[in-house]
Amino acid sequence: MIKTDKIKGITLVIIAALFWGYMGVPTKNLGDLNFDGFSVTFFRTAIAGVVYLLYCLKKNPSLLKVDKKGFLFFMIYGVVAFDGTFISYILSVKYISIALATMFMFTSQIWVVILSYFIFKEKFTVKKVSAILLTLIGCFMMCKIYDINAIHLNIKGVIFGIISGFTFALQIIFAKINLNKYNQDTLLAYSFIFASLFLIPFMDIKNTIHIFKSSTNIYFIIKNIFIIGILNTFIANGAYIKSVQYIEVGVASIIASSEIVIAAIIAYFVFQQSLDIIQIIGMVLILISIIILGIKKQDLHQNH
Repeated sequence: MIKTDKIKGITLVIIAALFWGYMGVPTKNLGDLNFDGFSVTFFRTAIAGVVYLLYCLKKNPSLLKVDKKGFLFFMIYGVVAFDGTFISYILSVKYISIALATMFMFTSQIWVVILSYFIFKEKFTVKKVSAILLTLIGCFMMCKIYDINAIHLNIKGVIFGIISGFTFALQIIFAKINLNKYNQDTLLAYSFIFASLFLIPFMDIKNTIHIFKSSTNIYFIIKNIFIIGILNTFIANGAYIKSVQYIEVGVASIIASSEIVIAAIIAYFVFQQSLDIIQIIGMVLILISIIILGIKKQDLHQNH
């Protein structure tokens, strides 16, 4: 049973990483059409929220019945964890490079392991610490942070980058806290809805309407919006958050870092972006960290 649960948990995180890794494609397509980042994020959260609401209605309508504390928790989750990650990352890339902003966001695994130690009493283990170090070094190499000449630090960018990593960590920490209180589908449905509503004031609505009106290929726009809403958010975030039912949050966070490997491979084949030997070594290190976590060890299992 424990072994089966572990496989389920790891599989869910890998599914999340696969779909997150592909997110660069529809994001770039929508960005090339001049959609602002907040509008793209609104599409992500709104579509995912509506789909989860419909899923709950079909599965069991009573899932949508929650108390006031539940609504407050879901509101905090949606605004702080989801929007906090999305908005702070968008703001960080305004001041620092995408590579550096991405590196800061992937410090989330450190926050997860630290927070889970204090909140869930998840132990620090040699495997876990080794996996974190290998993953961080791998991300460092893949993001080309070693190229000092290409790095331009900006205090605002660094702060927003750190916030994006911390709030990304809160996504799975909050999900674990919620585990025995509300159904995970209920959590996702309401949290995505609250997240989308909060984003409306930040959107460039006039620009978004103009793009739709002036477009000669509405199908292309709708297709990319649904890809980012269904595949990259509804499935990806849902799988990641549900993985904590089966494995430790620290383990899930580290495995999720494989997203950067998948994104780089997709960018290589789809956008013809180059991959040098150092980046490839970085990929290997991240994959090794996941293999380390996959080795049988009782402390990697969630106790039932």
